[in-house]
Amino acid sequence: MNAFDKSRISITAWCEDCECVFDNNWEVEAHRQDKGHRVRVTEFWVTGRR
Repeated sequence: MNAFDKSRISITAWCEDCECVFDNNWEVEAHRQDKGHRVRVTEFWVTGRR
């Protein structure tokens, strides 16, 4: 078992222009490229026991 078995980085992101909410970087980048909107991203650690 390594450190990534118990914890991982997760994101929450929201668009300042149209108020969409995203949960992964691929959606964020696609929205930025397609719409040209400003998206804010917050990263945080999620930990849990297995």
